[in-house]
Amino acid sequence: MSTEAVFLALTAVIRPTSAAAVFAMVSSRRPQRLLVAYLAAGLAFSVAVGTLVVVLLGGLQSARASSVRPLLDLVLGICALGGAVSAWIGWLPRSRPRGPVDGDSVEPDSWLRRRLRDLSPSGAAAAGVLTHLPGLVYLAALNAIAATGSGFAGGVLQVVLYNGIWFSLAIVALVLSVYRPTVSREFLERFVAWTREHLRVILVVSFGVVGGYLVAVGVTGLVGVAS
Repeated sequence: MSTEAVFLALTAVIRPTSAAAVFAMVSSRRPQRLLVAYLAAGLAFSVAVGTLVVVLLGGLQSARASSVRPLLDLVLGICALGGAVSAWIGWLPRSRPRGPVDGDSVEPDSWLRRRLRDLSPSGAAAAGVLTHLPGLVYLAALNAIAATGSGFAGGVLQVVLYNGIWFSLAIVALVLSVYRPTVSREFLERFVAWTREHLRVILVVSFGVVGGYLVAVGVTGLVGVAS
């Protein structure tokens, strides 16, 4: 698997919205049913979109030499740095005051919070899709996967592996809910509280690291193409 895609997948594991959704499901009376629905729908959607994008990007990169990948990396990197600046100056959500962690106090946003109450399996499935909509990190990873030229089967396998890392929090929560249900809830409670308290720092660092990396890769690639 592309080393760049693995790096990008690891930066996407900590997401306040997905952490809140997983915590709400673990706190329910039947967490396994909800987590399975969440994972099945979210993975199916994300893998399908990822496969389509990898195929399209692979075709573009084949048709237009090697300039597409670094240009896309550069554009995505600039967008990520813009996100880091926005988080730093307060345009993106900051951390909330500390308080009890429950289904009502987890606040990635009020719209999601309202829908995390009394989740049904269909609601959990919808949350799996909505909390993993493709963003700039996923597009950058798909760009890296397409550039490996590993063919359709290899590309799909890499997309699946990327999503396995991306959904790792929910996968770990599902395993713990089966074998260590108390540990599962305590772990997620602490995790959600930590992410909420340090949300601004998480956003600035994650966007900044990803943005700086993508800009460097994009500029280096464009210089190589020009020379």
